[in-house]
Amino acid sequence: MITSLASRIGRRHPPGRRAPASSRALYRDLGLVLLALLSTAPAAGSDWPTAVGRDAGRTGLSPEIGPSGPNILWQGGRSSVIAQQALAVGNILVSNRMFSIADVQNGTLIVAQNLTTGSEMWTANLPWDTQSPGWRNKVSALRDGRVYASRAGNTLTDYLYALDPLSGNVLWTSEDKIGEETTESLSFAEDGDLIAGNFDSVMRIEQADGTTVWSTPRISPTSNGSQVAVHGNRVYLWEASPQGPKVTAFDLTTGQRLYSSPAAGAGFIQQVGLQVGPDGTVYAPRTQNNPATDFLVAYTDNGSALTEQWRSPLGYVPFASFGFAPDGSVMSYSRSLEILRLDPATGGVLDTSQPLPINFPCQPRMAVDGGGNVYVTNGGFSQGKLIALNPDLSPRWSTDVPNVNLGGPVLAGDGILVICGVGTDIRAFRTGTTEVAEVPETRSLRLLPAHPNPFRSTAVIRFELPHPSPVQAEVLDPMGRVVATLLAGEGRPGGWNELHWDGRGAGGTSLPSGFYFFRLEARGESRAAKVLRID
Repeated sequence: MITSLASRIGRRHPPGRRAPASSRALYRDLGLVLLALLSTAPAAGSDWPTAVGRDAGRTGLSPEIGPSGPNILWQGGRSSVIAQQALAVGNILVSNRMFSIADVQNGTLIVAQNLTTGSEMWTANLPWDTQSPGWRNKVSALRDGRVYASRAGNTLTDYLYALDPLSGNVLWTSEDKIGEETTESLSFAEDGDLIAGNFDSVMRIEQADGTTVWSTPRISPTSNGSQVAVHGNRVYLWEASPQGPKVTAFDLTTGQRLYSSPAAGAGFIQQVGLQVGPDGTVYAPRTQNNPATDFLVAYTDNGSALTEQWRSPLGYVPFASFGFAPDGSVMSYSRSLEILRLDPATGGVLDTSQPLPINFPCQPRMAVDGGGNVYVTNGGFSQGKLIALNPDLSPRWSTDVPNVNLGGPVLAGDGILVICGVGTDIRAFRTGTTEVAEVPETRSLRLLPAHPNPFRSTAVIRFELPHPSPVQAEVLDPMGRVVATLLAGEGRPGGWNELHWDGRGAGGTSLPSGFYFFRLEARGESRAAKVLRID
């Protein structure tokens, strides 16, 4: 979904100021042009771009249909002594693989693999700040043709890096450091800007260049509960108070603190982040191993206050993720560590699974597919498992994944389900196949964002064709007029292709600064991407 460019460009002015009225009108027109250009683009619903909970609301819900059995598509990868969460966008799977606990600087690599074959594409070791060293490499999110990673963690702050998804090269470094913990992940605004939840602040970061759009102080006392959930024009997060943690709503555009819920019980621990359901209901999982305080609380946001709708007893599940079924029902965990399917209107229990096998504490992570099937890892060590459940939470299938820890399920394109274990135990499952050669090709035309963006001399665009085909590639001005033709129906091979534009028009003259749009057409599909040319 494309938002108006007016809200994007206006933020380049100092906080609290807006662009002039004439500029706002121009940006609005640009947004309408871009919306028209992208109206045929399919939703990117098959991706798993945010490490914890899949999407900005952390719903854990994917439109894909997951595997009906433990059929291995491929397995193997870089060795790791600790299992951690992976992410997937398009045909790229990215994970952290820690081969040395002692070597903080070089003992963990960010590894990209081909989602369909498991073949390694690249590895990255982020810069090490010797003045204020950070923690281990960690990938947090993937979106809009960038891999977002940092060395923040273990209470240490560090810069956020945007990496090229095809090479792992650094595209930009954030203006300010973030304080995201190792078990947390970024969220997103609708336009792709990044929302980072830190111990002492919440930040919005411009996705084009890493500049800070706004930063607002907050206090979050425990890890994993500091990450945020985004829905509409609201950012939701936990904050500390003398009476215990409370849920606070912030304005996504300005960063203004708006209003808070009552405290969710005494104490300071809240080691699970918030979720927001498809209908905008905010779910606050309070879990500190205390029956007096541990509940999943549903809040209604009426635009001026957060009002408790219901609460359901919750088990001790630190670092967990939750999920929503396609019908809007809510997945939670009982105090006996069963999975519960709850009525979103009342919190009443609709279905209950068998108890999860656990090593204390239980750290389950969850994915729900488009048919309502649930895939959950239990966070166990000797009893580590991946468990598949039917929509009514009856058993479907399971397989042992020793030491699965936080290597939760990733349900990505073509129904591929990936689990990261320890050693070289990375497994991709898919229904009805055990060999890559049997996999039908279902991908469509993909266009990555231009880079660098903005650009002065040359902008590069990469696109992926599912099959060899003729391609029409053009550059359009803000009025939708073709100003340059990069490909005029020439045939291009299947797979990744690259084009360069030097900022010149059809006559070879340099075009003025401003916004332009790349438009690609192949086999009846059309994609577009914006780029800003500057002198």
